[in-house]
Order: sequence, then C-alpha cells, then structure tokens
Amino acid sequence: MISEIESFRSLTHLKVGFLTIFIFAFIFFLFKNFNQNQSFTFKSNFNYVEGLEIDSDVSIAGISIGKVTKLELINKKVIVHAFIKENYKIPLDSIITIRSDGIFGKKSLLIEPGFGDLINQRDYVFTNTKDSYSLDMFLRYLNNLNE
Repeated sequence: MISEIESFRSLTHLKVGFLTIFIFAFIFFLFKNFNQNQSFTFKSNFNYVEGLEIDSDVSIAGISIGKVTKLELINKKVIVHAFIKENYKIPLDSIITIRSDGIFGKKSLLIEPGFGDLINQRDYVFTNTKDSYSLDMFLRYLNNLNE
C-alpha cells in the first residue's frame, strides 16, 4: 500500500493536500455561519471598558449566554459588539454592565433584565449601560484628591 502511494507523482500529492485543506476550511466556514444564525447580535456604548476582551462572556443571572465579538473606539466611546444565543429572550429595557470576577478578575458583560417587551430583532443597540471601574482607576482618583 505504501509503495502504491509513493508511485504517485508529487503533483498529485500536492493536489490532494490542497483539496483536503479546502474541504476542512469549507466545513469550518459552514459551522461558524451556522452557529451565528443561532444567535442575535447587539452593540452597546461605554466610556470605559478596561479588562473587557474579545471572547469575554455575556451573562445573565450567572449563566453565560453569549460572547463579546468586537471592540472598537468611535468618537471617544467604546462600542462593544457581542452576540446572545437565540434561545434566551432579553427585555428591551435591560441594562448592560461590565462586571469583574473579584478585584482583579477578568471582566464580562452582565445583563440586568428589565420588565418590558422582549427584543425581537437580530441586531439591537443597548443604550442603557453602566461603565466598568477598576481598582487602578479608584487609586488614581484618590491620588488626585491628595494633590
């Protein structure tokens, strides 16, 4: 069997390799897009998001229901893009906060659900947000008070 495989030209091996890579890339692309269809995306604006990163959790009541996908700076505001799995229904008047796991823990987005109607669109903008504040920011504030 090995001698039969070695009898093929190297160009044939190259073609098989490229075809294999193409098939794996295509399958990965399909799974990635299939998973995105199972969720809805949202944006939220913050002044300060220290410690929040791409792939940080989005949670409600301690349960992870999504991930942060992108962070961008526009007009001195940080725009956080994220998704929530579609099987979770979020009220329109919910508040998005940035929380920390302990004093120096990693940051995540926390949804404090409201009591209004449920979000029924695929791309939503949360306007009711609370910024993140760190111990470092607090110490700098205290230092400025002493000066």
